[in-house]
Amino acid sequence: MQWVQNFASRSPAIAEVLQGFTGFRKPAELFDKEKTIDLGGVSVRLVRLGPGHTRGDTVFFVEQDRVLFSGDLVMSQLYPAFATPQSRVASWLASFDTLDAFRAQRLVPAHGALADSSAIGRYRDYLTALRARVAELKRAGKSAAEAAETVRAEFPPRYPDWGQPLRVVAAANAIYAELP
Repeated sequence: MQWVQNFASRSPAIAEVLQGFTGFRKPAELFDKEKTIDLGGVSVRLVRLGPGHTRGDTVFFVEQDRVLFSGDLVMSQLYPAFATPQSRVASWLASFDTLDAFRAQRLVPAHGALADSSAIGRYRDYLTALRARVAELKRAGKSAAEAAETVRAEFPPRYPDWGQPLRVVAAANAIYAELP
């Protein structure tokens, strides 16, 4: 319900839609890792990949059209958000291998413009470089706050057309905690 309040506070229109909302309905179907559904001759694969952005990251791949709905795992020109305490760079990077295997022609992110599968490579490159830099700073004895401040200054100039550059700080903190 905290998320309902969060979204309701974003605009009067959303608040109106969520007015009187008191709970989530139970799902009619569950799946562990992967499920394929038939939408009248169109097959859609649902694949749970998390924890990356959240603990339950799930993507949808429309096989016949080679369209990947990547959610928040890969977005267009937007820094990735480490949104929950369960967010992990290691599993996020591993997710990219699964996404690559789809050989999608089109990528529909949760935020940003439609893209092609090269967006996966850009996210992989960014997170790989960020993890390497945070690891270097940690080995040098920097605190999590010092590492986050350093990469906050270093990374936005490398990705000047990406939105929400302050997300680098949360990513750096999550990566720092994940590293040995």
